[in-house]
Amino acid sequence: MQLTRKVFHEQVYFYTLILLAISLPLSVYTTSMCMITLAVNWVLEGRYSEKWLRAVGSRALQVFLLLFALHIVGMLWSSDLAYGLRDMKIKLPLMSLPIIIATSVPLVKKQLQWILLFFTLAVFAATMASLLKLLGFLPGEVHSFRDLSLFMSHIRFSLMIVLALLISAYFLFVLRSSVSRAERIFYLLCLLWFPVSLVLLKSLSGLFIAGVLVFFILLRLVFEIRDQVIRYMVLVPVIMIPLFSIIYLNHAVDKFYTIDPIIVEELDSHTIEGNAYINKVGNREVENGHFIWLYVCDKELELDWSARSDMDYRGRTSNGNSLRTTLIRFLSSKGLRKDAAGMRQLSEAEVRAIENGTANHIYLDRFKLYPRVYEVIWEIDRYRLGFDPDGKSVVQRYLYMKAGKNIAQDHLWIGVGNGDVETEFQAYYASVDSPLSEKWRRRAHNQFLTFLISFGIPGFIICMLAMIAPPFLAGRKQSFLAIGFLILVLVSMISEDTLETARGASFVAFFYALFIFGPDFPWLKRKSPKEHG
Repeated sequence: MQLTRKVFHEQVYFYTLILLAISLPLSVYTTSMCMITLAVNWVLEGRYSEKWLRAVGSRALQVFLLLFALHIVGMLWSSDLAYGLRDMKIKLPLMSLPIIIATSVPLVKKQLQWILLFFTLAVFAATMASLLKLLGFLPGEVHSFRDLSLFMSHIRFSLMIVLALLISAYFLFVLRSSVSRAERIFYLLCLLWFPVSLVLLKSLSGLFIAGVLVFFILLRLVFEIRDQVIRYMVLVPVIMIPLFSIIYLNHAVDKFYTIDPIIVEELDSHTIEGNAYINKVGNREVENGHFIWLYVCDKELELDWSARSDMDYRGRTSNGNSLRTTLIRFLSSKGLRKDAAGMRQLSEAEVRAIENGTANHIYLDRFKLYPRVYEVIWEIDRYRLGFDPDGKSVVQRYLYMKAGKNIAQDHLWIGVGNGDVETEFQAYYASVDSPLSEKWRRRAHNQFLTFLISFGIPGFIICMLAMIAPPFLAGRKQSFLAIGFLILVLVSMISEDTLETARGASFVAFFYALFIFGPDFPWLKRKSPKEHG
């Protein structure tokens, strides 16, 4: 009877982990239900003496739990207890999942391989759903790349795609012999498809994190080559990876600021049909190097637009922007004059795109990354020209980090407490009369800054120790997936509050616990370094 009960709880534990792995990319509801099931099963299973011994014997677990413990202590100097309790509820998986996984009967390697396979399958299914929506096979309009993330924030989704990419690379190249032929084919398909899906999502952060991981892995492999001549020969192209990225960005910036020259005396004053142009020579706004507010004839635009669309020329697009401005920007992006002649060169598909708020023809190409890079440069340029930063993600992040830096400098020793982070940000925005409207006045979007603001320098050090030390304490410094995941999480924290949402905290806690307290996945199968390149 005891054996039957033991096996039952172990099976519930294993299959709930699989369901949790599937739920993370697909469903918030089932993610929560799985974590509740794991907790209830852990309590009902009993065997507390065994679990206690495992917990006491795991320094890695004890150090990692300092992260959650600090959030409990931080409530002592927080005035907004309601906010602090909500924050602790969000971060509860950072305590529960590591304890459950570290103290339960250890998973065997094959079980963890199944969990990782089902997670990768779920991510693959989620990306295919995004593709189907992009191609119009699923209901709903696609106004921006954010609309392609159907189940969560596009930032969280991109992190899961990068992890699935890392898992695919490991099983395809390092642990190839331990997976079936069908699995190898699937992982190869994922290795080819996931980078494409990151481009379709226009996820610059996801692509950056993936690039950092690729660079780190290749760099490690290079230094395993014992022949110094061959090592440095291989090192050169590896180092070129970030250099090529910098060259590409520099080219994109140069391309953006390659602008049509203006000779005021040669500007036409009237259209072909004899109507007067508006030429705002002093306005420096551009689209694809063409000045937006040259050669504008509202009379002809309004007349021709009304003949081709039911939407009011003076009204709003379906995403809430000014239709007139969107139309003028779109025509400018194609190098066309904003008159009847320019309108006649728009296709029906382009008219529909303008109705949906597309302001530049390059945004219609959803299979390239350059439109997203262009959009970032455009946002920064608009902010430099004095326009409001609302809705401009990169500019907003700059302002969030600036606010966070100033708040942190005023509370370096103990911070403001994790309950008062939101209060301090709102007070700062009000005190400096921030250009951000109230809707967009948010927190740091940088997990490192959030730690520093919440707990001061001593607390920040404890948080970093809790994140970085466990892989080394658990003997996982040579683990491909443990170190790879740690790099993924730490890099993501530069531009995102990775642990400040329930989905983010669950994602980090689940895989951190699996890779640190589950079976090891070493970097390489061979025991000796490479002799050859």
